[in-house]
Amino acid sequence: MTSRGEGEGGDECGIGIGIGAGERAEMPTCRAIIGEALRALKALAPGDDPDADELAAGMEAIGELILDIHEARGPMQDVDVTADYTAGENQRCRIQAPFTVNITLPNAIQLYPRIDPYDYGFTAPMILPSPGSTGSADGLSFRQPRDGTRIEIVGTSQALFFYRADINQWLAATGLSLDGEIPFNARYASALGALTAERLMETLPGMDEPTPGLARRIARGAAAMLLRPGTARDPVVAQYL
Repeated sequence: MTSRGEGEGGDECGIGIGIGAGERAEMPTCRAIIGEALRALKALAPGDDPDADELAAGMEAIGELILDIHEARGPMQDVDVTADYTAGENQRCRIQAPFTVNITLPNAIQLYPRIDPYDYGFTAPMILPSPGSTGSADGLSFRQPRDGTRIEIVGTSQALFFYRADINQWLAATGLSLDGEIPFNARYASALGALTAERLMETLPGMDEPTPGLARRIARGAAAMLLRPGTARDPVVAQYL
């Protein structure tokens, strides 16, 4: 990483920051989330590490939370796949037997729908331009995936992915490891820790009721993660009396 300070003659100049490939801030892991949850419950002192039973219970709690978050973010569009396919946001790709296919996770999403004139089922397009969009005028036809959107693969293979806009990657939400990154944006680490603490209160023995501060964190976490942040809202339409 490089930076530039004052120029010659004492005049101030801009500061440029160059970030090399692979240079990335440390991201929260499942182990870190479990530790934060136990400290919030006053079950783990600062600097201590969870034991094996606590880690196992924490991983189970995170796995259940991921499924709850997946369900809370609403229905998905089912697509039957029999050949190589690039998935779209919030799609469930159903791989039909006996086909073997490659599913590509998209790095860009088309701004405007592709209209199929022979679609006699009149299927509503999933991607629509926002009201007042200047995409066409600006020569833009693609955008990045929305943070928190999902792609699920079912059938002959099973997988679930969430898009993290902070690192521009799709991360698997199944088969998590203790030291693997969480599949949600890093800004949701505190929310996920609070929701994990709520689950651990019910599974680990001797856990006290949450403090008022933790109860507020749990409520904020549920509002942040269980209210479909990965789904576009319907446009506001003016109404006239």
